[in-house]
Amino acid sequence: MFDISSLSGNDLATVENLSGASIASIGDTDKPMIKGLYALAFVIKRKQDGNAALKFNDVLALTLAEVNEIVGFNEEVDEDSEEGESDASDENETA
Repeated sequence: MFDISSLSGNDLATVENLSGASIASIGDTDKPMIKGLYALAFVIKRKQDGNAALKFNDVLALTLAEVNEIVGFNEEVDEDSEEGESDASDENETA
């Protein structure tokens, strides 16, 4: 999965400008965010490939499966490691 925290302010502003929505609303399931998802894929692909000539319309031509692959939504999450992290942080909070 791509590390979103490695995106610069310019990258995040590009996502907001292209999608017309706040970056914080990308995970909001109450709002349509296909354009936001594709905008995110655009900045990730441009950064990964080092291709400044890549156009947003090029990414809009990709399938949803291809965009999910770029963003990393197709990757499985190791639930055991997440649970372990959660348990450890709970213990630290009560100590």
